[in-house]
Amino acid sequence: ETSAISTHDRLRGSLLAGAIGDALGAPVEFMDVADIHRQFGPDGISDYAPYMDRLGAITDDTQMTLFTAEGLLRAYVRGSLRGLCCITSVISHAYLRWLKTQGISPKMNIDEATGLIGLRALHSRRAPGNTCLSALQTMTAFTNQKAQNHSKGAGGIMRVAPVAMMFHGQPKLANRVFDLGKESAWITHGHPCGYY
Repeated sequence: ETSAISTHDRLRGSLLAGAIGDALGAPVEFMDVADIHRQFGPDGISDYAPYMDRLGAITDDTQMTLFTAEGLLRAYVRGSLRGLCCITSVISHAYLRWLKTQGISPKMNIDEATGLIGLRALHSRRAPGNTCLSALQTMTAFTNQKAQNHSKGAGGIMRVAPVAMMFHGQPKLANRVFDLGKESAWITHGHPCGYY
């Protein structure tokens, strides 16, 4: 007998699986294959290894994924209550809230009273990328504009899984998923290779 897994559990499982993969890969993220094999054997890393002085530590990628999800939820509520909302602007606000957890005060006022920003465990620098930090530090408006840089990095793709979750069960909106994923990535990565 198989039991049906609820959509809620599937979405939560996706976020959890991303965090687990992040925690497993974090200790080897900047190593080449030869160094990984030398340190962990021919099969590579297969269990948590120390990172940031602990086992199973997530990186900035999981932190930003969570803040992306929070931005999407806030945008959904705002759109439902007010009838319209620029989702990317609300996500950019969420990213500025993440920036604050990294010990950097944004140039703009942000909501510090509710949500993820209140979780002290997220107030920890986990090797955030310079591109994300500098793009957010220079932001002067909640916007849907591309970052003013030429970053081709992969930082944008690592945090956009919640965008697909937002449109779960709505295959006709696949183009909207792509567009919103792109827009949430270009908040910090201004080169097409960085946001496509």
